[in-house]
Amino acid sequence: MSAMSVAARKGSTQLDVMQKAGWKIDENEKACYIDVDEDNDNETSVESKWCYLPDLILEEIFTYLTPKERYYSGLVCRQWHRAFYLPTVWNNFVVDDRTLTRPKYNYYSGWQYCLDHMRTQNCLSRIGRHLRGIEFRPWHSFNNIYQFMTMLSWSMDKGSELNAEPQLIGMGRRIRSLVYHFPCNMSQPNDPEGIKLFGTGGQLLKGLKELLLRLPDLHTLKLVDFVLERFEANHLLDEVVCSCCTKMRVLNLVNVTTTHCPIMHVGLFLNLQVLTISPQNIDDDVLSLLADTTLRHLYLLQNCYTPSHLTISACGVKAWRSLKTTNPRMRVHLRLENLVDGEVVLQPEAPVHSITYWAPQARVRAHLLVRIIDHYKNTLAVYGHELLPRFSSPKPFHNRIDSLLVLMCRQCFNLDTLTIREKVSTATLLLIARTAKNLRHLNVRRFAVILRCDWPRHPEWSNEFHAWLRTNSRSYAAVEREISQIFGYKWQLLSDRDFKQLTVNAKSGA
Repeated sequence: MSAMSVAARKGSTQLDVMQKAGWKIDENEKACYIDVDEDNDNETSVESKWCYLPDLILEEIFTYLTPKERYYSGLVCRQWHRAFYLPTVWNNFVVDDRTLTRPKYNYYSGWQYCLDHMRTQNCLSRIGRHLRGIEFRPWHSFNNIYQFMTMLSWSMDKGSELNAEPQLIGMGRRIRSLVYHFPCNMSQPNDPEGIKLFGTGGQLLKGLKELLLRLPDLHTLKLVDFVLERFEANHLLDEVVCSCCTKMRVLNLVNVTTTHCPIMHVGLFLNLQVLTISPQNIDDDVLSLLADTTLRHLYLLQNCYTPSHLTISACGVKAWRSLKTTNPRMRVHLRLENLVDGEVVLQPEAPVHSITYWAPQARVRAHLLVRIIDHYKNTLAVYGHELLPRFSSPKPFHNRIDSLLVLMCRQCFNLDTLTIREKVSTATLLLIARTAKNLRHLNVRRFAVILRCDWPRHPEWSNEFHAWLRTNSRSYAAVEREISQIFGYKWQLLSDRDFKQLTVNAKSGA
């Protein structure tokens, strides 16, 4: 055999090996060479049909992926590469500390991730016209977020010029939603002092306001935990009011400040439908402005960074009465989201529709529940604690909340949804189902239900009713059967797993 034929055979062998190997980028953004073994040469290969999925299904799948995962998915085949550029895929663009960054070594701080301006400009030129929502989730590198907002604002300005480049035309004009969760807690995990709040402001706030000024069609804006100074909070929404005062539909302002500072701008959005705000950022004047809008749902939200309920003053009774007269269709929702114990700030005479807790250590207190019944017996429709409790409930009847829950069902005739996570007896569940005439959704943990009829007999109970109560309180199956007959659908007690899933669905729906 000649030397030329031997070399040709070796070259063909090396070419086959190269075709079955390649480079891949690992999790640390480093390239690695991967060889593919020839183990299944004799096995018959089955052709995959994933490339023939309809566009609607591909769009739905790609929306659950991160930008990096979408990029690698687009390398699978031509069909998936085309799906990478479908408009719906980029409805919501999440920007965090690692988005469009590259590692760079700093002599004092070591390796850090810095925004790659070339990649960012290339990304915006390709998908910027398809963006419908942006969500900022910074951890620590606020400079990357600021630079991204600056580049997006610059690209939008360039795209609106007369002789703009084709790839910049329409940049960001479809953005309808902007969400910004600021990590205001700067304490370390092993910090004994706990929460250390540091608000945003300065150039970062200025860059955000410049971006908001360029979004005239914005209808959803959520700014959470900014913890601003009073002079910054008073001018937070100046640009938003100028650009989209008639198009805003959903506005979320949680903990704009930690002190009492009414945000008057929220009453200038004439077509606002849903407003979520902390109780320290409203007062009587804000309510008078909201009365003249089309607002339907007002959420007063407290989280772990909201000041204690003892330091927050409720709005005046006259202001709530005037609002109910001017805007009778508006509903108020009181909500607490906190991993420690706490109480909601009650608003007397407010048209409260729901009171919900997302707090594992918050107990049902008798004095607070009595006040809730007294204030909102004509309007309350939803009440409950969502997370599983991190405390032990008492077992004796006189220490439990059974009688208070039945009193609520008797007084609040509009009660539609009731979620119970603390210990109650089976007899209490039967009494609740018989007492609450408009109750349709009763969510109860099976683990917290006691098989017992420990209610003292009421003088108004007949012998038949008392016998029915005692008989059906002896088993879970009997309770489920009787309550199902009362509600008109199959009702069941919830396991802890189902109770958690119920909480997840309720939070995602909110």
